[in-house]
Amino acid sequence: MKVLDQAYTKLRRIFMEDNPMCQAALPGCNHNSTDVHHKKGRGKYYLVVSTWLSVCRQCHTYIEEHPKEAQELGFSEKRI
Repeated sequence: MKVLDQAYTKLRRIFMEDNPMCQAALPGCNHNSTDVHHKKGRGKYYLVVSTWLSVCRQCHTYIEEHPKEAQELGFSEKRI
């Protein structure tokens, strides 16, 4: 797991540099990304950048607390 976490840290840094603005931009958003939301979860998609979303803390919290709405908005995908 340590090797995966090291790879994730490098990928995350590049991803956040390339995507500094919140990609969700929900009401109340501050527009500055701080988090990576894993649209398909962290499991087998942990290092798959195409399944990531750069978000601010407020939007990330909303996405996690409202999974149905997040799916409808395209911010999360079914994890089956």
